[in-house]
Amino acid sequence: MRRRFFATAILSALVSVLLFGGSAASAPGRTKLTTINLDTLPIANGFPLDLGIQKGFFANHGIEIKKKTLQSGNEIVLALANGDGDIGYIGYVPAIIGRTQGIKFTVVAASDDEGTSVDDNWQNILVKGSSSIRTAQDLAGRTIAVNALKGVGEVMIKAALKKLGVDPNAPKLVSLPFPSMVSALRNGQIDAFWAPEPFVTQGLADGDRIVMAPGPVLGKYWPIGCYGALENWIAKNPELAKSFRDAMNESLTYAQAHPDEIRALLPSATKNIRLPIWSSVVDRDKLVQLAKYTKEFGVIDSLPNMTKLVPSSVLGGKILQGTIGNAFLTLRLDGKLVTQLPHGKYTIVVTDNSKTTGFRLAGPGVTKQTSVKGTGRSTWTVTLKKGKYVYSSVTQPKRKRVLKIT
Repeated sequence: MRRRFFATAILSALVSVLLFGGSAASAPGRTKLTTINLDTLPIANGFPLDLGIQKGFFANHGIEIKKKTLQSGNEIVLALANGDGDIGYIGYVPAIIGRTQGIKFTVVAASDDEGTSVDDNWQNILVKGSSSIRTAQDLAGRTIAVNALKGVGEVMIKAALKKLGVDPNAPKLVSLPFPSMVSALRNGQIDAFWAPEPFVTQGLADGDRIVMAPGPVLGKYWPIGCYGALENWIAKNPELAKSFRDAMNESLTYAQAHPDEIRALLPSATKNIRLPIWSSVVDRDKLVQLAKYTKEFGVIDSLPNMTKLVPSSVLGGKILQGTIGNAFLTLRLDGKLVTQLPHGKYTIVVTDNSKTTGFRLAGPGVTKQTSVKGTGRSTWTVTLKKGKYVYSSVTQPKRKRVLKIT
């Protein structure tokens, strides 16, 4: 009972923050703002919007945000189709579903991505600590709760199981609201559940274990969330859509660089949850693969027009993973070391594990580095131009590697 109350209290607190977090205030020198009615979800992944409002990024672009919180991406797509909202924050799977069902949803701005492993991912499959389920293979024949059938959870779980060599139809999937999952696991109604934060951290604190992180199985920094609108709204408001995208991209960049300010927006019981990777670039190759998975597992009958779903106005790019320690220095794409990349936009997530040096990247138009004495995660979104870039140790410049951009 305590777990159920705690989960409900957390969700209620998050909804309160989202509902009453405020709208964009007038920027200095501006007398009139244009209102955008935005439908969002009750999860912390959408908090860069709230932080951007606080920082005045939207007001600086002449925008006032008025939010409404709904419970699922599919619900938001339907709300937009019925004229209830201008822009919605949803997952890419509901966007893909809507597009194939004749709802002309178009991405306006990217938002969030999953992590790299069970150690840092915020959306996972959990089991009881005493469970005999130890690997993805052990999930065969078991019952897994997801928040909705034919949705993000089902697609991600089945795709990840197939990639790991497990029959994707071997587990039984059942639908439960996120706050009900922890008590259902405790009562033996289910064997596992798939959920985002804050339920991951709550489960771990109560002794549950992560048995699989579907997103990282499919690829490092798998794209999950976005902001979008219907084609006809964008056609009627092209400058407003661009201004929203610019303000949202500023908000994403700022949020990723200032996670403590995101945590300050969270209720006290959720301040230590795992946060997603926020990036203004979207990996179009991964989105195409996600659409194929969605069709393969029977959620849609045909593939959407991806250039209509994610137009060229949305920054395309890849997310690179940099790491540095006292004895190692790496730069990877999807877990593989890179020495050459095509020119373009990249988000680089650097994990600095050393208290005596930092990670430095230098080349045409880019000079970035992490703290020498501090540790943690830093994120940069940069344009890599044709030429030679060098990533190295700040205090040991001879410890370096060359990245060629073509």
